[in-house]
Amino acid sequence: MRIGNALRHLAALLLALCAGSLAAQTFDLDRGREPVASLDGLWRFQPGDSPVHNGVPDWAAPGFDDSEWPLLRGGRPWSSQGYPGMSGYAWYRCQIRIPAGEGPVSLLFAPLMSGFTVYVDSHMAGGAGTMPPTSTPNPSLRYLLLPLTAQASPSPRTVHVALRVWHSPMWAGYVGGGFYWPGSVAGDPALLAAEKQHTDNLRYVRFVDQYAYSIASGLIGIAILWLFLIRPVDREYLWFAILVLAQCADCAFFIAKEVWAIPPPPVFDFIDGVFNATVFAAYLFFVTRVLQAPIGRRATAVILLLAATPFCAVLYWPGWASPATSAALQLSLLMPAILWPIYLLVQGALRGNRDARLLLLPTLAASGYYAFDNLVMLLTQAGLVTRPEWIDRPLPLPPFAIRIQTALYLVFLLAMLLFLIRRFTRGRQREERMAGEFEAARQVQQMLLPDELDQCAGFRVESIYRPADQVGGDFFQQIADSDGGMLIVVGDVSGKGLPAAMIVSVLVGAIRAEAAHGVDPAALLRSLNERLIGRSQGGFVTCLAAHLSAGGLLTVANAGHLPPYLNLQEIGVPGALPLGLVPRVDYDLTSTQLAPGDRLTFLSDGVVEAQSRDGELLGFERARILSRESAAAIARAAQEFGQQDDITVVTVEFMGIPCEGPAETRIDESSEHVARDATRA
Repeated sequence: MRIGNALRHLAALLLALCAGSLAAQTFDLDRGREPVASLDGLWRFQPGDSPVHNGVPDWAAPGFDDSEWPLLRGGRPWSSQGYPGMSGYAWYRCQIRIPAGEGPVSLLFAPLMSGFTVYVDSHMAGGAGTMPPTSTPNPSLRYLLLPLTAQASPSPRTVHVALRVWHSPMWAGYVGGGFYWPGSVAGDPALLAAEKQHTDNLRYVRFVDQYAYSIASGLIGIAILWLFLIRPVDREYLWFAILVLAQCADCAFFIAKEVWAIPPPPVFDFIDGVFNATVFAAYLFFVTRVLQAPIGRRATAVILLLAATPFCAVLYWPGWASPATSAALQLSLLMPAILWPIYLLVQGALRGNRDARLLLLPTLAASGYYAFDNLVMLLTQAGLVTRPEWIDRPLPLPPFAIRIQTALYLVFLLAMLLFLIRRFTRGRQREERMAGEFEAARQVQQMLLPDELDQCAGFRVESIYRPADQVGGDFFQQIADSDGGMLIVVGDVSGKGLPAAMIVSVLVGAIRAEAAHGVDPAALLRSLNERLIGRSQGGFVTCLAAHLSAGGLLTVANAGHLPPYLNLQEIGVPGALPLGLVPRVDYDLTSTQLAPGDRLTFLSDGVVEAQSRDGELLGFERARILSRESAAAIARAAQEFGQQDDITVVTVEFMGIPCEGPAETRIDESSEHVARDATRA
């Protein structure tokens, strides 16, 4: 134990003695710097263009004497350094000293407006943006990485760098030429490549709000467009979808222009003008649809002005106007479309319209800021004001930021979605109420159909009714008379849905009431026609009335309906106008004697107008062949072929057997039945 403790003390003593000879690691900010130099310092600057000899500009040569040139700082436009409004060509020159043994060196240039070419020791190394003779300027706002030297040198050396810059006169009045941003550097290629990736990522992040909005608006627009396809009657969904999808496309083009310089600015200005005109036109139609305001000549004039705005936006391109004049014309033509929906919403809000009150404030914020932003841009282009920095300063929304206009558009989009959800909910509630009303009407129609009390022993009757919707406009009645005969009435009300069903209810009650006073088919049709005059709401009713006596005598009167079939043959019945069109119409009678076993078939036009997927109609010939089948088989065949309208089929087979029972009993039963059906109606 004593030996072990002694060894431990000896080791500790040795470590203490050696510690004094170990020096701590030192970080030297002078010698330990990364091999990178900023190029945002002073450059020699000269407006104009260089003479060219043997294909090489004189001002790019290393031996050129530029000592008389003035000095301008890199990283700042020349307009802020004594050359306001200057356009055309200009040159920058500098020298870069590279120490001995330094490895390959690269250049990283911040964006220059509008385009530039780089010369290293009189050799062209690259460039960015477009240069004349291209008439359309297209600057690249991304950092440009170029090689300066390819390998190390054992001795120090000096490299001459020259920049030939061209600035478009289109923008000279409000965008400075030359260096647009700071951040140009020279140094180690790997470090500069990492810095370029960093600047690219920062640029992507700058537009993340626009990118996110384009995705959100695109998905919402597609969803709303799908709602319109489901409910084409609700046109407000269509206009809102067009509005949102146009904003989505405009954002996508804006990002492409800012990040990849695609498309060129004049082309973008025209496309942007088209999308903006589409947005305001769609919103105008949306508001007029929601508030049920007439379009009128004023709104038509507004749409025509909107159609001209994309062309006004590019008048500066061929030199017909300055950029400020082009912007002023475009904004002046946009203003009616901006103000008209606001006027309609204010008017609706003052009248107490809840939809107008919900949309007014978001519309004022989004449209008002858009007009203000463009007005400030116009005045800046004209040189009348300096664009405030706060307009372009994004709002912090960690970990990103969001532009003021994008934030207002999001609020506007949220308000529109809330509005449409509210409107969809109200529409759904109306549909549920309508569904209940249709179900009640369907039940009433089922109660009005003939039942076993209407049968007569001398005839075998089959009937099928297949409405195309929940309720239909077809009707039929069979009423036994007091002499063992039977009255059959088949008809079709023009139109569909609840209005047609209501007319059917009225007709059935009238048929029952008239049948209690007699069974003459012509008299029945005359009476029904007079009842419908002025009450059919512009429509009409086709109707066929037939009376079958106990001995088989068939008497038919027709008011524009399909003639019946007798043993596969159509009965020739004189045509006449449908009911409800002209007062005091006389209807002719046609009589035919039936033999026991004869078969009558009454059809509605829903059978012959059944249509296949190829557009082929079932037609009269097929209907004639089918007339020998049972009522259920005929209706099924028409449905399978392709039902388009209500289907009614009534088949009657004459048995030749007299109806039993005294006349008094039949009259009482008929009267009771009339009373019962009138109560149902």
